Amino acid sequence: MFQVLTQFMCGYCDIDLRDTTGLGHGRLIARHGSPQTKRRWIPRLLAGDLAGIAVTEPHGGSRPAETRTCAVAGSDGTWTVTGRKTWISRLTEAAVFVLFFRAPDGQLVAAAVDASEPGMVRQPIPPTGLAGWTWGVLDLDAVKVQPEEVLHGQGMGLLREHFAEYRPLVTATALGGAAAVFDTVTARLSERKTTGDVHRLRDSALITLGRTHVQLATALLGAVMASQLAEGGHADAELWGAATKAHGIDTANSATAELALLLGASGFRADCQTAKTRRDLSGLLFADGIHDSLYRTAGKQHTATKDTAGGITAVPAPRDQLNSVALTG
Repeated sequence: MFQVLTQFMCGYCDIDLRDTTGLGHGRLIARHGSPQTKRRWIPRLLAGDLAGIAVTEPHGGSRPAETRTCAVAGSDGTWTVTGRKTWISRLTEAAVFVLFFRAPDGQLVAAAVDASEPGMVRQPIPPTGLAGWTWGVLDLDAVKVQPEEVLHGQGMGLLREHFAEYRPLVTATALGGAAAVFDTVTARLSERKTTGDVHRLRDSALITLGRTHVQLATALLGAVMASQLAEGGHADAELWGAATKAHGIDTANSATAELALLLGASGFRADCQTAKTRRDLSGLLFADGIHDSLYRTAGKQHTATKDTAGGITAVPAPRDQLNSVALTG
C-alpha cells in the first residue's frame, strides 16, 4: 500500500516522476535474477539507475507469445540475441533492459541486459505525452547475453506476475495526476468566488466536482486492492491488475477532460500543467497494455473455470444445453 500511495503522490507532482521511487521494472531482476545479476544491478537501481523493459514488437505488443526476437547459442555458452523492440520507454536513460526473447530452444525467456552492450541501436521517436523519458525503437544486432543474466522462470509467467504488480502502481500514478488537476480546478473556482469574479458556482460545476472526487477515490481504492492481491500472490491478481488499470486510466482521462473545462481558456495553454497531465494520461491509454485489451483479459478470466490443478479449463456449456442433455439422456 505504501508504494501505491507513493506513486499517487509522484503523479500528483508530475506523472513524469513515475520512476523516481521503487525499482519499477527492476522488480523482475530483484525477484528472478541470479545472485550475480542481483549483486550487479540492485544496488545501482536503488541508487537511482533506471530499468527499462523490452517486450513490444512491430507485429503487436499484445501478443508476447508470438515474440520473434530470438537467441542463437554460441560455442562459449553465451547467446546472441537479434530482433526489434518497439515503443520502448526509457530508451536512452535505462541502465539495464529486461529483455524478452526466444531462447535457442524456442521458449520465451527474459534476461537483464546491460544497456551499453554492443549491438543495441536506438531510434528515439518524440511522443505526444509521457515525454519525461525518451521513447522509440530498440534494435538488437547479435547482442550477447551471459547465462547468469537470464532470469529464472518461464517468460510468460514472469510477464503476468510482474504486470499484476506493476499496473496498480501505474494506475495510482495516473490518479495522482488527475487529483492534482482536481485540486487546481477547485482552488481556481474558490478563488474566483472569493474575489467576486463569480457570484455563485453553477450546479453543473458542483456536480462535476462531487462526481469526480468519488470516481478518483474509488479508482484509487481499487488500485490498492489490486496491489494487495498481487503482493499476496492471489489467483485473481492478474484480473484485478488489468481491470483496475484500464478503469483507473479511463477514469483519470475522463475526469481531467471534464475538469479542464471548468478552468476556461487558461486550462488549454501549452504551458499549463493541466494540459501536460492530459497529454500524459492519454499516453497511459497505450502504455503497459492498451485498456481495451486489459478489459478483455479481465473478461476472459470471468468466463473460464479452473480445474483442481489451477489450470484453465473450457467454459461450461450454457444452462439450457445442460438441461437439454439431462432431458434427452
